[in-house]
Amino acid sequence: MAAPHLTIQVDDAQVLAAHARQAAPDTGPLMPRLGEYLQRSTQQRFKTQTAPDGTPWAPLNPQYAEAKKYNKGKILTLRGYLRRYIHYQVQDANTVAVGSNQKYAAIHQFGGIIKPRKGKALAFGGRLLAQVEIPARPYLGLSTEDTSEIRDIIRAWLVERSSE
Repeated sequence: MAAPHLTIQVDDAQVLAAHARQAAPDTGPLMPRLGEYLQRSTQQRFKTQTAPDGTPWAPLNPQYAEAKKYNKGKILTLRGYLRRYIHYQVQDANTVAVGSNQKYAAIHQFGGIIKPRKGKALAFGGRLLAQVEIPARPYLGLSTEDTSEIRDIIRAWLVERSSE
């Protein structure tokens, strides 16, 4: 070009990188926050004795309740191990799991029938039984309050990210 001219060269690498961060943010730092909240919320259900939907847990079998040595009035609490062993685990940048590794955790969450592994009977409440039916007493799950709090945690995290 013979005439005077202006040449502009745009290096859009930084703009594209910022856009990519906003489009697919690193949610890794968010997962522990959600896990900590859900762990506390789940453990709180052992105090309220309610499922995530707010319904009360099924009452204890009267014979078991009478024979129970510790924490007589509390459901899913003999010595507090199930509640104490509710933990969260960040599985990846987008996933956090909350639960318990106790071998009896699932039977209490979903309910079921326990049969003896050896022998012909189980000792239960001072009696020998061929099987024991455990009602479902859900402690894992999201309540309406949990859903609202999760939204608030995510919003706060997004505000923090936008100010960085």
